[in-house]
Amino acid sequence: MIFATSLNLILALAPVALFAAPTQNADSIAALIPRQDVPAGVWDRLRKTDALCDLSNVVLPVAPTPLAAPAQGSTLRHIAIGRGTQNYTCASASSSDVPKAVGAKASLFNATCDAARLNVVTLGQVTDLSLNYAIPTSPEAEQRLSGHHQFTAAGVPLFMLETPEANYGRIEAKVDAKSPAPATAVKGKNLLGSVPWLKLSATTDGSWAYKEVYRVHTAGGVAPENCQGIQGSFTVEYSAQYWFYA
Repeated sequence: MIFATSLNLILALAPVALFAAPTQNADSIAALIPRQDVPAGVWDRLRKTDALCDLSNVVLPVAPTPLAAPAQGSTLRHIAIGRGTQNYTCASASSSDVPKAVGAKASLFNATCDAARLNVVTLGQVTDLSLNYAIPTSPEAEQRLSGHHQFTAAGVPLFMLETPEANYGRIEAKVDAKSPAPATAVKGKNLLGSVPWLKLSATTDGSWAYKEVYRVHTAGGVAPENCQGIQGSFTVEYSAQYWFYA
């Protein structure tokens, strides 16, 4: 069975998606989680052992246009599945205007130990499947929350891996390189494609918990080619994996 080796990742993001097609308007991820009857205390035990996972054999996925490898001496510390929106704006509703990217906003769900327990194909499937469900907000799903991704007022990508339950640190980062998503990537709810894979490095104006972040296995998030019929701010849903190195 595809998720026999991982008790909770699919429960938090797309728990029954491998057995039945999602009903997007009726079934959010949060609504599906209670069906799994997770024993009391399991979430706490997993959270407490998160730092004990052996990540030494976990290999960063290779982008279609290969991104530079993590810096020599750096260590993989955290992996999260991001589920949220890529944000855009259109100055006018004219077909002569193109959408301008104005950042992103996502909830980050801890997949660190799952990356050690699952193969990369399965982890990628979970990332894809999560796009079919609403962003989870149930208490069970909150136990998986690593933190949030957003952009600063200056337009800098910010990852805050901080919750009332755990503090994994934060990083402000800049994009060093990008690669188109694979041709086989999920195209998203609007069927327009997946946002690029990225390599980001920490900005120099802070003391951050991480040195580098990779955005890989993206699903969705691409805006229309032009602004015809759209004016002002709008969002496109996406999911992705974020790999954090220190």
